[in-house]
Amino acid sequence: MVSGFRNTFYGWFVVLGCALVVFGVSGGQFSFGVFLQPMTEEFGWSRGTLSLAFGITYMISGLLRPLAGYLADRYDAKWAAMSGVAIMGFMLVLLPMVNNLWQLYLVFSVMSIGITLGTGPILTKIVSQWFLTRRGLTLGITGGAGSMGAMLLVPATSAFLVLLDWREAYLFLGLLLLALVFPVGAFLIKNRPQDVGLLPFGQAPDATSGPSAGGSRAPGIAQGNATFGQALRTGFFYRLTFGYFV
Repeated sequence: MVSGFRNTFYGWFVVLGCALVVFGVSGGQFSFGVFLQPMTEEFGWSRGTLSLAFGITYMISGLLRPLAGYLADRYDAKWAAMSGVAIMGFMLVLLPMVNNLWQLYLVFSVMSIGITLGTGPILTKIVSQWFLTRRGLTLGITGGAGSMGAMLLVPATSAFLVLLDWREAYLFLGLLLLALVFPVGAFLIKNRPQDVGLLPFGQAPDATSGPSAGGSRAPGIAQGNATFGQALRTGFFYRLTFGYFV
């Protein structure tokens, strides 16, 4: 890192890398709507037929979220997230080659795996392992990057549609993920602070003492990280889960 950042806690760079991943993946996902008109005009497909392909992507992505959480616990969380970036990037690059509906549905179905891995539970776990305090802030930055991606990439994609056509627009999104988001994210993101000889932000040098600063924890959950079984025994888990469904 540049000397000016030498004293900066490395976890902030991890947050930056995770936010960039969410920015690229979510921004690409939210850009789907701008392709409706040019693709229906070229192929003669109805808006409903094309919208179904987009809808399948969202549906499969949602159904796969528990699997993403399992992969984050069972395997290398960083490379699970980066594989999501790669999958989505390659699928976006393949989309200009689509000529019929079954190819379109297949590409979007596979892309949903990339969206699942490149957003949500995996990156939440990585950021949470770096910060015992300021988790709300860091998770907010990571999650908010998706909205920023939509705000910037949707207009950028629309500009490609105006100046060129929908194929070049999809190539732009795919290459952005493969040439920028993937290498920068892979460089910045580390799974745990212990991997680079650090402690989580807010944890005292004596690991048994818990966080040295920060707000209160949910009742029934010990300071630090709770297991899934511990979370199931708290009302906070069910209130949070219900909030997502609402």
